[in-house]
Amino acid sequence: MNEIIKELKKYGKVKIKESLAKHTTYRVGGPADYFLAVENIEKLPMLLGYLSGEGVSYCILGGGSNSLFSDEGFGGVVITLNDRGFVVEEDVVTASAGAILSELADATIRAGLTGFEWGVGVPGTIGGAVRGNAGVPDGEMCDVVESVRVWRDGEEMELNNSECEFGYRDSVFKHESIVIMQVRLKLTRGEDKMARQKALAYIMNRSKTQPHGMSSAGCVFKNVLRADLPVDFVVPVELGEGSKVPAGWLLDQCGLKGEKIGDAMISEKHANFIVNLGQAKAGDIQALIARAKEKVYNKYKIELEEEVVVMP
Repeated sequence: MNEIIKELKKYGKVKIKESLAKHTTYRVGGPADYFLAVENIEKLPMLLGYLSGEGVSYCILGGGSNSLFSDEGFGGVVITLNDRGFVVEEDVVTASAGAILSELADATIRAGLTGFEWGVGVPGTIGGAVRGNAGVPDGEMCDVVESVRVWRDGEEMELNNSECEFGYRDSVFKHESIVIMQVRLKLTRGEDKMARQKALAYIMNRSKTQPHGMSSAGCVFKNVLRADLPVDFVVPVELGEGSKVPAGWLLDQCGLKGEKIGDAMISEKHANFIVNLGQAKAGDIQALIARAKEKVYNKYKIELEEEVVVMP
């Protein structure tokens, strides 16, 4: 038996040449050399220590709802965290990085807590949400994260909120080789009925504005901070006075809705979504991303930045 397979089996279930299309919401991506489902988060440090010591490439895959792997796949170990555990005590939630975001949000509402209602119905894991500082206009992960237990530079440590260096759809985890293991959230007591109404409002808004029934990975691009706009860009009155210009609006103004490459298409419902019509390749999606960025830059001199994570 291959020595690496024998070792990986100590930490969970191993699959060889597993199609990554099975594990991402885009439904694209080639095979991983090794695909490892870790069942217990406490085994993760020993696993990462082994892989680092052997010089084996690895990446952590959350819910696959914001990830784009290439058609060639991944040459190394793709690790997914099947430890979905979380505990709600008083107004504090402690969750494994693999905990499902929507399940966690629903549990906080049932516990009479508020501040995380926007997570109901959102795909992905809490670890991925922290990494990308996921959220909505009136609430983000940075508002509720108290601390994060991580694997960094060969050891476990705890980072507080400020050490996570949160920004708009950004954090220190996007810029350093840090693996999120566990997340601690601090919420507030609220009225159960009001929390449920908030959650329902978020779900209804997504249903009205976002494409459903087709494979996608959510918003492709970050919205543009007004501070980053070209000096001669005049923000239309209809966009209001928020701090950002929606990437979807910019893409729509460039006539990109319905644009296709292969079986990848910019949604006709929301221009910041690329959908897989059925047989799209990762290369099609990447080419469409490049075309969209080029058209927006040519018209507005604005460089859109991807929110979707293009995996190595």
